[in-house]
Amino acid sequence: MFPKILSVGDLHADRAWYEWLRRQAPRFDLVCLPGDLSDFLVGPRRLPAQRRRILNELAQLAAGGTPVAVAEGNHDAVDPGWLCPTTGMESVLWPGASAAISAGSRRLIITLCPDTHFGGDESDRAVARLFASGAKIRDEEGLPWLVLHHEPPDATPICTDAIGSGQLAGLVMRHQPNLVICGHIHQAPFMRPVGNWYHRIGHTLLVNTGQMAKRRWPCHLLIDGDSVTWRAPGTPKETVRLR
Repeated sequence: MFPKILSVGDLHADRAWYEWLRRQAPRFDLVCLPGDLSDFLVGPRRLPAQRRRILNELAQLAAGGTPVAVAEGNHDAVDPGWLCPTTGMESVLWPGASAAISAGSRRLIITLCPDTHFGGDESDRAVARLFASGAKIRDEEGLPWLVLHHEPPDATPICTDAIGSGQLAGLVMRHQPNLVICGHIHQAPFMRPVGNWYHRIGHTLLVNTGQMAKRRWPCHLLIDGDSVTWRAPGTPKETVRLR
């Protein structure tokens, strides 16, 4: 089904994690970053320099030859619009895309959503249009469909003890993509039994890798065919399959 994909969310401008990502990327057909590439807690005076550094990180990833798909998180959306097409980064897929692409020897549909935490009704409408576009391509071409949406659906195990997206569950139930990768709620996978790193809505698998700050490497997903493996520092890896 899917090519070999590495997904890492909630990097929050961590230099060591970006370095780890650059080392790992050449082993994969596609790298997915489902939001919060930046961290607005550094303050407004330091944020522009941080964003320039992150764009440089993306440029280095793109130069390595592995396509990179980016969704927008709430930390990225404080001043929206900086995650956008840039000269020299033609292999980066930016928020707002919903299209069929090639990765490795396989084709898939990828939908990259804007932030909905700060974006309000306008962002919700944009996400709904992206889902409708992805569903149309899926119905026409029969390709597997991957969605990156930073905020997980509210009141689900991947959104434990926090507020998530109010509309995502409905969009997933209506359109049924194969896989939705989220982030945002760092603690959800570790709050067993009420929390988890995955959840199903109909035939769709939704995942949230979570985040563990100040570790040598970040929580991440390894996707290959119909297999999705979650890895977190100090935690046994877990694998589930797409339906």
